[in-house]
Amino acid sequence: MLMQKESLVDIAIARIKQHIVENEYKPGDRYLSEKELTENLQVSRTVIREALISLQSIGLLTIKRGGGIYINNQNFDAIKQILQHHYDTHGVKIKELIEIRQIIELGAIRLIIEKNTSVDLELLREINQAYHEAIVNDQDTRETDRNFHQQLMRATENETYYNFSEIINDYFSMTKINLIQNKDAMLKSVKEHDELIDRLQERDLTKAQDVMIRHMQPINAYINQLEGCQS
Repeated sequence: MLMQKESLVDIAIARIKQHIVENEYKPGDRYLSEKELTENLQVSRTVIREALISLQSIGLLTIKRGGGIYINNQNFDAIKQILQHHYDTHGVKIKELIEIRQIIELGAIRLIIEKNTSVDLELLREINQAYHEAIVNDQDTRETDRNFHQQLMRATENETYYNFSEIINDYFSMTKINLIQNKDAMLKSVKEHDELIDRLQERDLTKAQDVMIRHMQPINAYINQLEGCQS
């Protein structure tokens, strides 16, 4: 249930962003009300409120109590457009991008443990169980795997860090890397998720980061193989 709610919030956020861009809203324009968004997106008001709070935190919307919702700016989309232009023009060094992602993942673990944040370990286990079921049932695993890592970013309780990680993930998705792993390799990934949760529960920074480094080894090996084929 918790995972479904989080997924609906993410979908609502993406659709609101798309609606703002497609309808060419400008800073200062009044946006749709909570009721209108609830009716248009066919989700609960709780989901809409969480989506709006997230969009306000990144500066896209301003919510005035009793006064409506207004467009603040579109810096988030502007950043993505800049990244897209840079990628289209210059491409990207995939290995460097992977290194950045590893730094972000390891940094999230450090923030969680050093700040002693309140990590929803039960939610992480539920997401990982859904990931396991997707593997066993030969379903697409990308969404549940991404949900797991998104929840780690949220657990830092640092909204800026989370938003930055999402931008990097969007940039990463532009590369269209599709690492194909067999079922045994993916089941190993599930065990690494479980181990990471245990280490977070113990607040063991060194062991938790060691697990994450091992977890990212397949993609690192894949990139090294690609570079070897191109040389």
